[in-house]
Amino acid sequence: MKPSCARMFKFRVLPGMEQAYADYLREVVTPIDAVAHAADAFVELITVTPDAVETEWNHGRVFTFRDRAHREAMPAAMAKAAAGFDGSDEARVKRKAYAETLRRQIAIADYDVS
Repeated sequence: MKPSCARMFKFRVLPGMEQAYADYLREVVTPIDAVAHAADAFVELITVTPDAVETEWNHGRVFTFRDRAHREAMPAAMAKAAAGFDGSDEARVKRKAYAETLRRQIAIADYDVS
């Protein structure tokens, strides 16, 4: 089934943190995404980076969904996958705090896909 909508998360990876962020994506985010994807939280995940050097954001994650209801269910499904990865509220808080040392969330936007 072709996706009908998407949600994009735009981030600014902080200067000098590019490798640490790449490691964080590989070691933390990718395993959480894999569990969420297996649980049908989204159809596909695409990572994007802008061609232009001078942009507000420099890393994007685009999730696609079957429909809007599927998209609206995504935050809860991702939270469940992350909870399994983290194992405790304390670990979740620590993981999120570490992520904030690597990047800043710039925007979240929803899109229709045709």
